[in-house]
Amino acid sequence: MANLTTDGKLCIEREIDVQIIENDETEMTSRYSIADTCNWINSNKYTKVCLQFPDELLGISSKVYEELKKGTEADLYILGDTSYASCCADVVASMHVQSDAIVHYGHTCFSKTNIPVYIVLNQKSLDIDFTMKILRENLTDFNLKKMCLLYDCDFNHLKDDLTEKWFQQYPNSYIASISMKESKHRFFGRVVKNASSENFSSEILKDCVCIYVGSRGRTFFNFTVSVEAEKWYLLDPASNQLDVIQETIWFKRRRFLIEKCKDANVVGILVCKLAGDQTKQIINRMKQLCKANGKKCYIVSVGKPNVAKLANFPEIDIYVMIACPENDLYDSRDFYQALVYPYELEVALNTNRDFYFTSHITNYEDLLPGNLHYKDINDICDSTDVSLITGKIRETKVTAASSSTDLVQKQNWQLENIGHSLSKRSWKGLEQKLGESDVKQVEVGRKGIPLQYLNEPE
Repeated sequence: MANLTTDGKLCIEREIDVQIIENDETEMTSRYSIADTCNWINSNKYTKVCLQFPDELLGISSKVYEELKKGTEADLYILGDTSYASCCADVVASMHVQSDAIVHYGHTCFSKTNIPVYIVLNQKSLDIDFTMKILRENLTDFNLKKMCLLYDCDFNHLKDDLTEKWFQQYPNSYIASISMKESKHRFFGRVVKNASSENFSSEILKDCVCIYVGSRGRTFFNFTVSVEAEKWYLLDPASNQLDVIQETIWFKRRRFLIEKCKDANVVGILVCKLAGDQTKQIINRMKQLCKANGKKCYIVSVGKPNVAKLANFPEIDIYVMIACPENDLYDSRDFYQALVYPYELEVALNTNRDFYFTSHITNYEDLLPGNLHYKDINDICDSTDVSLITGKIRETKVTAASSSTDLVQKQNWQLENIGHSLSKRSWKGLEQKLGESDVKQVEVGRKGIPLQYLNEPE
Protein backbone atom coordinates (compact mmCIF):
# COMPACT_ATOMS: atom_id res chain seq x y z
CA MET A 1 0.00 0.00 0.00
CA ALA A 2 1.38 3.37 -0.97
CA ASN A 3 2.17 5.57 1.98
CA LEU A 4 2.82 9.10 0.93
CA THR A 5 5.69 9.12 -1.37
CA THR A 6 7.68 6.99 -4.71
CA ASP A 7 10.26 7.58 -7.27
CA GLY A 8 9.58 10.80 -9.18
CA LYS A 9 9.80 8.96 -12.51
CA LEU A 10 6.28 7.63 -11.86
CA CYS A 11 4.99 11.19 -12.29
CA ILE A 12 6.38 11.14 -15.83
CA GLU A 13 5.61 7.54 -16.77
CA ARG A 14 2.08 7.21 -15.38
CA GLU A 15 -0.78 6.99 -17.87
CA ILE A 16 -3.46 9.68 -17.84
CA ASP A 17 -7.10 9.37 -18.86
CA VAL A 18 -7.52 12.50 -20.97
CA GLN A 19 -11.05 13.92 -21.06
CA ILE A 20 -12.71 14.18 -24.46
CA ILE A 21 -13.37 17.81 -25.40
CA GLU A 22 -17.07 18.58 -25.54
CA ASN A 23 -18.23 20.36 -28.68
CA ASP A 24 -21.60 21.22 -27.15
CA GLU A 25 -21.25 24.65 -25.47
CA THR A 26 -24.38 24.07 -23.38
CA GLU A 27 -22.95 20.81 -22.02
CA MET A 28 -19.62 22.47 -21.20
CA THR A 29 -21.30 25.44 -19.53
CA SER A 30 -23.23 23.11 -17.25
CA ARG A 31 -20.49 20.53 -16.66
CA TYR A 32 -17.85 23.08 -15.63
CA SER A 33 -20.17 25.58 -13.88
CA ILE A 34 -19.23 28.45 -16.19
CA ALA A 35 -22.05 30.78 -15.13
CA ASP A 36 -21.54 30.18 -11.39
CA THR A 37 -17.79 30.63 -11.72
CA CYS A 38 -18.18 33.95 -13.56
CA ASN A 39 -20.67 35.13 -10.96
CA TRP A 40 -18.23 34.23 -8.14
CA ILE A 41 -15.36 36.11 -9.83
CA ASN A 42 -17.44 39.19 -10.63
CA SER A 43 -19.28 39.43 -7.31
CA ASN A 44 -15.98 39.33 -5.40
CA LYS A 45 -14.36 41.79 -7.86
CA TYR A 46 -11.31 39.61 -8.49
CA THR A 47 -9.00 41.00 -11.19
CA LYS A 48 -6.52 38.11 -11.48
CA VAL A 49 -7.71 34.50 -11.23
CA CYS A 50 -5.80 31.27 -11.82
CA LEU A 51 -7.54 28.26 -13.36
CA GLN A 52 -5.98 25.07 -11.98
CA PHE A 53 -6.49 21.88 -14.00
CA PRO A 54 -5.22 18.36 -13.28
CA ASP A 55 -3.33 16.56 -16.04
CA GLU A 56 -6.39 14.69 -17.29
CA LEU A 57 -8.36 17.93 -17.82
CA LEU A 58 -5.68 19.97 -19.57
CA GLY A 59 -7.26 19.11 -22.92
CA ILE A 60 -10.35 21.18 -22.14
CA SER A 61 -8.55 24.02 -20.31
CA SER A 62 -8.49 26.37 -23.32
CA LYS A 63 -12.20 25.76 -24.00
CA VAL A 64 -13.10 26.53 -20.39
CA TYR A 65 -10.90 29.64 -20.52
CA GLU A 66 -12.71 30.90 -23.63
CA GLU A 67 -16.14 30.32 -22.09
CA LEU A 68 -15.17 32.11 -18.87
CA LYS A 69 -13.81 35.12 -20.77
CA LYS A 70 -17.30 35.64 -22.22
CA GLY A 71 -18.64 36.28 -18.72
CA THR A 72 -15.84 38.10 -16.92
CA GLU A 73 -13.24 40.78 -17.60
CA ALA A 74 -10.77 39.43 -15.03
CA ASP A 75 -7.33 38.29 -16.18
CA LEU A 76 -7.30 34.49 -16.26
CA TYR A 77 -4.22 32.25 -16.07
CA ILE A 78 -4.12 28.47 -16.64
CA LEU A 79 -2.06 26.41 -14.19
CA GLY A 80 -1.04 23.15 -15.81
CA ASP A 81 1.82 21.83 -13.66
CA THR A 82 1.06 21.76 -9.93
CA SER A 83 3.91 22.00 -7.43
CA TYR A 84 2.88 18.92 -5.46
CA ALA A 85 -0.50 17.13 -5.71
CA SER A 86 -3.19 18.25 -8.14
CA CYS A 87 -5.88 17.74 -5.48
CA CYS A 88 -4.48 20.73 -3.55
CA ALA A 89 -4.90 24.34 -4.63
CA ASP A 90 -1.53 25.44 -6.03
CA VAL A 91 -1.08 28.63 -4.04
CA VAL A 92 2.64 28.82 -4.84
CA ALA A 93 2.07 28.94 -8.61
CA SER A 94 -0.73 31.50 -8.21
CA MET A 95 1.64 33.79 -6.30
CA HIS A 96 3.81 34.08 -9.41
CA VAL A 97 1.14 36.24 -11.04
CA GLN A 98 -0.11 37.75 -7.73
CA SER A 99 -3.47 36.09 -8.22
CA ASP A 100 -6.50 37.11 -6.15
CA ALA A 101 -8.14 33.68 -6.27
CA ILE A 102 -8.02 30.16 -7.73
CA VAL A 103 -10.65 28.13 -9.56
CA HIS A 104 -9.82 24.49 -8.90
CA TYR A 105 -11.10 21.83 -11.33
CA GLY A 106 -11.32 18.10 -10.75
CA HIS A 107 -10.76 15.93 -7.69
CA THR A 108 -9.94 17.80 -4.48
CA CYS A 109 -8.90 16.98 -0.93
CA PHE A 110 -10.64 20.11 0.46
CA SER A 111 -7.46 21.28 2.21
CA LYS A 112 -7.46 24.76 3.73
CA THR A 113 -5.71 27.62 1.93
CA ASN A 114 -4.88 31.27 2.60
CA ILE A 115 -6.36 32.35 -0.75
CA PRO A 116 -10.02 32.14 -1.94
CA VAL A 117 -10.68 28.94 -3.91
CA TYR A 118 -13.74 28.05 -5.97
CA ILE A 119 -14.07 24.28 -6.49
CA VAL A 120 -15.54 22.77 -9.66
CA LEU A 121 -15.79 19.01 -9.18
CA ASN A 122 -15.81 16.29 -11.81
CA GLN A 123 -19.21 14.93 -12.81
CA LYS A 124 -19.56 11.19 -13.34
CA SER A 125 -22.75 9.28 -13.99
CA LEU A 126 -24.22 6.92 -11.38
CA ASP A 127 -27.25 4.64 -11.58
CA ILE A 128 -28.68 5.49 -8.17
CA ASP A 129 -31.59 3.00 -8.35
CA PHE A 130 -29.24 0.14 -9.22
CA THR A 131 -26.86 1.23 -6.45
CA MET A 132 -29.67 1.12 -3.89
CA LYS A 133 -30.69 -2.30 -5.20
CA ILE A 134 -27.19 -3.68 -4.64
CA LEU A 135 -27.17 -2.34 -1.07
CA ARG A 136 -30.65 -3.72 -0.39
CA GLU A 137 -29.69 -7.21 -1.61
CA ASN A 138 -26.35 -7.41 0.22
CA LEU A 139 -27.01 -5.61 3.50
CA THR A 140 -30.12 -7.47 4.64
CA ASP A 141 -28.56 -8.24 8.05
CA PHE A 142 -27.96 -4.57 8.87
CA ASN A 143 -31.51 -3.23 8.75
CA LEU A 144 -31.54 -2.75 12.52
CA LYS A 145 -28.05 -1.22 12.66
CA LYS A 146 -26.98 2.35 12.10
CA MET A 147 -25.38 2.92 8.70
CA CYS A 148 -23.71 5.85 6.99
CA LEU A 149 -23.30 6.42 3.26
CA LEU A 150 -20.25 8.22 1.89
CA TYR A 151 -19.71 8.96 -1.79
CA ASP A 152 -16.91 10.11 -4.07
CA CYS A 153 -16.82 13.81 -4.88
CA ASP A 154 -17.38 12.95 -8.58
CA PHE A 155 -21.00 12.15 -7.66
CA ASN A 156 -21.66 15.36 -5.75
CA HIS A 157 -23.87 16.74 -8.54
CA LEU A 158 -26.26 13.84 -7.77
CA LYS A 159 -26.28 14.29 -3.99
CA ASP A 160 -29.91 15.43 -3.75
CA ASP A 161 -31.27 12.34 -5.52
CA LEU A 162 -28.77 10.09 -3.75
CA THR A 163 -29.73 11.50 -0.34
CA GLU A 164 -33.45 11.14 -1.04
CA LYS A 165 -33.20 7.49 -2.18
CA TRP A 166 -30.85 6.61 0.70
CA PHE A 167 -33.16 7.86 3.44
CA GLN A 168 -36.17 6.28 1.76
CA GLN A 169 -34.44 2.92 2.08
CA TYR A 170 -32.67 3.52 5.42
CA PRO A 171 -34.53 6.31 7.28
CA ASN A 172 -32.66 5.87 10.59
CA SER A 173 -29.19 6.10 9.10
CA TYR A 174 -26.77 8.90 8.18
CA ILE A 175 -25.13 10.30 5.07
CA ALA A 176 -21.78 12.12 4.89
CA SER A 177 -22.47 14.72 2.22
CA ILE A 178 -19.89 17.06 0.73
CA SER A 179 -19.88 20.61 2.10
CA MET A 180 -17.90 23.40 0.44
CA LYS A 181 -18.14 25.64 3.52
CA GLU A 182 -15.99 25.21 6.59
CA SER A 183 -18.01 24.14 9.65
CA LYS A 184 -17.51 22.68 13.11
CA HIS A 185 -18.10 19.01 12.28
CA ARG A 186 -16.59 19.00 8.77
CA PHE A 187 -14.02 16.27 8.05
CA PHE A 188 -12.36 15.55 4.69
CA GLY A 189 -14.78 18.07 3.18
CA ARG A 190 -17.83 16.18 4.44
CA VAL A 191 -20.50 16.58 7.13
CA VAL A 192 -22.52 13.73 8.67
CA LYS A 193 -26.28 14.36 8.56
CA ASN A 194 -29.42 12.44 9.38
CA ALA A 195 -32.80 12.47 7.60
CA SER A 196 -33.69 15.71 9.42
CA SER A 197 -30.50 17.44 8.12
CA GLU A 198 -28.99 17.64 11.62
CA ASN A 199 -25.19 17.78 11.67
CA PHE A 200 -23.14 15.31 13.70
CA SER A 201 -19.47 14.79 14.52
CA SER A 202 -17.58 11.98 12.81
CA GLU A 203 -17.33 10.36 16.25
CA ILE A 204 -20.88 9.07 15.76
CA LEU A 205 -19.60 6.73 13.04
CA LYS A 206 -17.90 4.49 15.63
CA ASP A 207 -21.16 2.55 16.01
CA CYS A 208 -22.07 2.63 12.31
CA VAL A 209 -21.55 0.41 9.30
CA CYS A 210 -20.04 2.71 6.66
CA ILE A 211 -20.52 2.28 2.91
CA TYR A 212 -18.39 4.21 0.45
CA VAL A 213 -19.61 4.64 -3.15
CA GLY A 214 -16.59 5.22 -5.36
CA SER A 215 -13.29 3.71 -6.46
CA ARG A 216 -10.66 2.12 -4.25
CA GLY A 217 -8.31 5.11 -4.14
CA ARG A 218 -6.51 7.32 -1.67
CA THR A 219 -9.73 9.03 -0.53
CA PHE A 220 -11.33 5.75 0.51
CA PHE A 221 -8.09 4.59 2.13
CA ASN A 222 -7.92 7.74 4.25
CA PHE A 223 -11.48 7.15 5.43
CA THR A 224 -10.81 3.54 6.46
CA VAL A 225 -7.69 4.36 8.50
CA SER A 226 -8.80 7.74 9.91
CA VAL A 227 -12.46 7.19 10.75
CA GLU A 228 -13.35 4.51 13.27
CA ALA A 229 -16.39 2.49 12.21
CA GLU A 230 -17.91 -0.87 13.08
CA LYS A 231 -17.27 -2.08 9.52
CA TRP A 232 -16.33 -0.61 6.15
CA TYR A 233 -17.83 -1.53 2.76
CA LEU A 234 -16.79 -0.38 -0.70
CA LEU A 235 -19.26 -0.19 -3.60
CA ASP A 236 -17.38 0.50 -6.82
CA PRO A 237 -19.80 1.63 -9.57
CA ALA A 238 -17.32 0.42 -12.21
CA SER A 239 -17.75 -3.22 -11.13
CA ASN A 240 -21.05 -2.93 -9.20
CA GLN A 241 -19.57 -5.12 -6.47
CA LEU A 242 -19.89 -4.59 -2.74
CA ASP A 243 -16.70 -5.58 -0.90
CA VAL A 244 -16.08 -5.71 2.82
CA ILE A 245 -12.76 -4.20 3.89
CA GLN A 246 -10.62 -6.47 6.03
CA GLU A 247 -7.87 -5.29 8.37
CA THR A 248 -4.50 -5.16 6.61
CA ILE A 249 -0.87 -5.16 7.72
CA TRP A 250 -0.76 -1.40 7.14
CA PHE A 251 -1.14 -0.61 10.85
CA LYS A 252 1.64 -3.06 11.74
CA ARG A 253 4.00 -1.23 9.39
CA ARG A 254 3.00 2.13 10.92
CA ARG A 255 3.89 0.84 14.41
CA PHE A 256 7.25 -0.33 13.07
CA LEU A 257 7.90 3.17 11.67
CA ILE A 258 6.92 4.71 15.00
CA GLU A 259 9.69 2.65 16.60
CA LYS A 260 12.03 3.96 13.89
CA CYS A 261 11.09 7.50 14.95
CA LYS A 262 12.19 6.71 18.49
CA ASP A 263 15.53 5.36 17.22
CA ALA A 264 16.21 8.41 15.04
CA ASN A 265 18.67 11.07 16.24
CA VAL A 266 18.19 13.41 13.27
CA VAL A 267 14.69 14.07 11.89
CA GLY A 268 14.02 15.72 8.54
CA ILE A 269 10.83 17.76 8.25
CA LEU A 270 10.04 17.26 4.55
CA VAL A 271 7.73 20.04 3.34
CA CYS A 272 5.63 18.95 0.37
CA LYS A 273 2.80 21.43 0.81
CA LEU A 274 3.06 25.20 1.17
CA ALA A 275 -0.59 26.30 1.13
CA GLY A 276 -2.28 27.54 4.30
CA ASP A 277 -1.15 28.78 7.69
CA GLN A 278 -1.54 25.25 9.07
CA THR A 279 1.65 24.23 7.27
CA LYS A 280 3.72 26.64 9.34
CA GLN A 281 1.96 25.55 12.51
CA ILE A 282 2.55 21.83 11.97
CA ILE A 283 6.23 22.48 11.14
CA ASN A 284 6.61 24.33 14.45
CA ARG A 285 4.79 21.49 16.17
CA MET A 286 7.21 18.90 14.77
CA LYS A 287 10.17 21.08 15.82
CA GLN A 288 8.78 21.28 19.36
CA LEU A 289 8.43 17.50 19.55
CA CYS A 290 12.03 17.00 18.39
CA LYS A 291 13.39 19.59 20.80
CA ALA A 292 11.47 18.12 23.75
CA ASN A 293 13.02 14.71 23.02
CA GLY A 294 16.57 15.90 22.39
CA LYS A 295 16.50 15.20 18.66
CA LYS A 296 18.03 17.42 15.99
CA CYS A 297 15.72 18.39 13.13
CA TYR A 298 16.12 20.03 9.72
CA ILE A 299 13.49 21.52 7.43
CA VAL A 300 13.84 20.16 3.88
CA SER A 301 11.93 21.56 0.89
CA VAL A 302 12.90 20.01 -2.45
CA GLY A 303 9.68 20.34 -4.47
CA LYS A 304 8.44 16.92 -5.56
CA PRO A 305 10.62 14.49 -3.58
CA ASN A 306 12.43 11.62 -5.24
CA VAL A 307 15.17 9.18 -4.26
CA ALA A 308 18.02 11.24 -5.74
CA LYS A 309 17.03 14.45 -3.96
CA LEU A 310 16.68 12.92 -0.50
CA ALA A 311 19.87 10.90 -0.92
CA ASN A 312 21.76 14.19 -0.61
CA PHE A 313 20.99 14.20 3.13
CA PRO A 314 22.41 10.90 4.44
CA GLU A 315 22.72 12.25 8.00
CA ILE A 316 18.92 12.36 8.34
CA ASP A 317 17.61 9.15 9.92
CA ILE A 318 13.91 9.58 9.14
CA TYR A 319 11.62 12.06 7.37
CA VAL A 320 8.26 13.32 8.55
CA MET A 321 6.27 14.48 5.52
CA ILE A 322 4.10 17.58 5.63
CA ALA A 323 1.96 16.67 2.63
CA CYS A 324 -1.58 16.38 1.40
CA PRO A 325 -3.16 13.19 2.86
CA GLU A 326 -4.34 12.19 -0.63
CA ASN A 327 -0.93 12.47 -2.28
CA ASP A 328 -0.30 8.86 -3.35
CA LEU A 329 2.36 9.51 -5.99
CA TYR A 330 5.12 8.08 -3.85
CA ASP A 331 5.97 4.92 -1.93
CA SER A 332 8.20 5.40 1.10
CA ARG A 333 9.75 1.96 0.65
CA ASP A 334 11.61 3.25 -2.42
CA PHE A 335 13.64 5.71 -0.33
CA TYR A 336 16.81 5.14 1.69
CA GLN A 337 15.25 6.71 4.79
CA ALA A 338 11.77 5.97 6.07
CA LEU A 339 8.98 8.52 5.64
CA VAL A 340 6.25 8.95 8.23
CA TYR A 341 3.14 11.01 8.89
CA PRO A 342 3.16 13.82 11.49
CA TYR A 343 0.80 11.70 13.59
CA GLU A 344 3.37 8.90 13.78
CA LEU A 345 6.04 11.28 15.06
CA GLU A 346 3.47 12.48 17.61
CA VAL A 347 2.81 8.93 18.83
CA ALA A 348 6.54 8.22 19.03
CA LEU A 349 7.61 11.37 20.86
CA ASN A 350 4.54 12.56 22.78
CA THR A 351 3.89 10.46 25.87
CA ASN A 352 0.34 11.81 26.11
CA ARG A 353 -0.63 9.71 23.08
CA ASP A 354 -1.57 6.03 23.11
CA PHE A 355 0.96 3.87 21.27
CA TYR A 356 -1.60 1.17 20.47
CA PHE A 357 -3.89 3.22 18.27
CA THR A 358 -6.78 1.68 16.30
CA SER A 359 -7.30 4.58 13.92
CA HIS A 360 -4.88 6.87 12.13
CA ILE A 361 -4.89 10.66 11.69
CA THR A 362 -3.81 11.47 8.13
CA ASN A 363 -5.06 15.07 8.28
CA TYR A 364 -2.32 16.79 10.30
CA GLU A 365 -4.50 19.86 10.96
CA ASP A 366 -6.37 17.80 13.58
CA LEU A 367 -3.15 17.63 15.64
CA LEU A 368 -2.94 21.41 16.09
CA PRO A 369 -4.17 23.33 19.18
CA GLY A 370 -7.93 23.77 19.33
CA ASN A 371 -8.66 20.79 17.09
CA LEU A 372 -10.13 17.37 17.84
CA HIS A 373 -6.96 15.31 18.33
CA TYR A 374 -4.64 17.88 19.95
CA LYS A 375 -2.53 16.72 22.92
CA ASP A 376 -0.12 18.76 25.03
CA ILE A 377 3.57 17.88 24.85
CA ASN A 378 5.00 16.62 28.14
CA ASP A 379 8.40 17.74 29.38
CA ILE A 380 10.71 14.77 28.78
CA CYS A 381 13.43 13.87 31.29
CA ASP A 382 16.64 11.97 30.59
CA SER A 383 15.70 8.33 30.04
CA THR A 384 17.07 5.05 28.76
CA ASP A 385 15.24 2.18 27.08
CA VAL A 386 15.87 -0.57 24.53
CA SER A 387 15.08 -0.30 20.83
CA LEU A 388 12.67 -2.99 19.63
CA ILE A 389 14.33 -2.89 16.18
CA THR A 390 18.08 -2.90 16.85
CA GLY A 391 18.06 -4.30 20.40
CA LYS A 392 20.50 -1.55 21.44
CA ILE A 393 20.18 0.82 24.37
CA ARG A 394 18.47 4.08 23.39
CA GLU A 395 19.21 7.27 25.34
CA THR A 396 17.15 10.45 25.53
CA LYS A 397 19.23 13.43 26.70
CA VAL A 398 17.41 16.73 27.12
CA THR A 399 19.33 18.17 30.08
CA ALA A 400 19.25 21.97 30.16
CA ALA A 401 22.71 23.50 29.95
CA SER A 402 22.56 25.21 33.34
CA SER A 403 26.32 25.02 33.93
CA SER A 404 29.50 24.69 31.93
CA THR A 405 29.78 21.01 32.99
CA ASP A 406 26.28 20.23 31.71
CA LEU A 407 27.09 21.99 28.45
CA VAL A 408 30.28 19.96 27.95
CA GLN A 409 28.45 16.69 28.68
CA LYS A 410 25.73 17.52 26.19
CA GLN A 411 28.27 18.51 23.53
CA ASN A 412 30.22 15.27 24.06
CA TRP A 413 27.02 13.23 23.67
CA GLN A 414 26.19 15.04 20.43
CA LEU A 415 29.71 14.45 19.09
CA GLU A 416 29.36 10.75 19.89
CA ASN A 417 26.19 10.61 17.81
CA ILE A 418 27.88 12.42 14.91
CA GLY A 419 30.85 10.02 15.06
CA HIS A 420 28.51 7.02 15.11
CA SER A 421 26.74 8.36 12.02
CA LEU A 422 30.00 8.92 10.15
CA SER A 423 31.29 5.45 11.04
CA LYS A 424 28.49 3.88 9.01
CA ARG A 425 29.68 5.49 5.78
CA SER A 426 31.62 3.42 3.27
CA TRP A 427 33.39 6.56 1.93
CA LYS A 428 34.82 8.87 4.60
CA GLY A 429 36.56 11.51 2.51
CA LEU A 430 40.05 11.91 1.03
CA GLU A 431 42.85 10.09 2.82
CA GLN A 432 45.26 12.53 4.50
CA LYS A 433 48.25 10.13 4.71
CA LEU A 434 50.04 12.40 7.18
CA GLY A 435 53.82 11.99 7.05
CA GLU A 436 53.67 9.73 4.00
CA SER A 437 53.67 12.41 1.28
CA ASP A 438 56.82 14.19 0.06
CA VAL A 439 57.16 17.86 0.98
CA LYS A 440 57.04 20.06 -2.13
CA GLN A 441 57.51 23.76 -2.73
CA VAL A 442 54.34 25.81 -3.20
CA GLU A 443 53.57 26.47 -6.86
CA VAL A 444 51.40 29.06 -8.54
CA GLY A 445 48.10 27.50 -9.55
CA ARG A 446 45.75 28.20 -12.43
CA LYS A 447 44.25 31.63 -12.94
CA GLY A 448 41.19 32.69 -14.88
CA ILE A 449 38.00 30.87 -15.77
CA PRO A 450 37.50 27.30 -17.11
CA LEU A 451 36.77 28.65 -20.61
CA GLN A 452 40.36 29.87 -20.91
CA TYR A 453 42.92 29.82 -18.09
CA LEU A 454 45.64 32.51 -18.22
CA ASN A 455 48.52 30.03 -18.03
CA GLU A 456 46.97 27.65 -20.55
CA PRO A 457 48.28 27.58 -24.18
CA GLU A 458 45.88 29.00 -26.74
